[in-house]
Amino acid sequence: MPKKTVKAAVASLIAVGALAATAGPALAQTARPAAAAKVAPCTASALTFEAGTVNRPINHVLLKATNTSKKTCDFSAETYPLLRLHKDQQAVTPVIDGSEPQAVVTLAPGETAYAGVMLSAADSPEKGFRTSKFGVAVSRDTTLKNVTVKGGPVYVQPGVAQVTYWQDNPADALVW
Repeated sequence: MPKKTVKAAVASLIAVGALAATAGPALAQTARPAAAAKVAPCTASALTFEAGTVNRPINHVLLKATNTSKKTCDFSAETYPLLRLHKDQQAVTPVIDGSEPQAVVTLAPGETAYAGVMLSAADSPEKGFRTSKFGVAVSRDTTLKNVTVKGGPVYVQPGVAQVTYWQDNPADALVW
């Protein structure tokens, strides 16, 4: 390489280095990603609930929660629906272990979350009852909203009943 070209290349490298040294901190500050907007937990007043029987799996109901508000919300306060299947039920219906999604479900306006509710088991000797509605809440400090089960009444065995975590699609909610 001729001496003139080497000198020009060295001079260019020195200039780039000097520029990076003086502008580097300023560039680093502008290159940081913006903080993610905080998403509020979904509230019962921001959601419309629906429930309906399904063909498969048997003894299941699909619960839907649709965001009817104008703001995005998530299920970070309670990651599964709090269900009361009978008026005398003292504790919420337990969640199905292993049904937790990889991330908390977030709903933009108009989007729907899903939960599968297993109501009974053919091999269980437990006596149950029939119902056409149940209560659902999205946090422990709110009142229950009554949801009518389309296709009901359904048969419930309280000691067998379980619910999935909120899912972003119905197929995942009904795997369990």
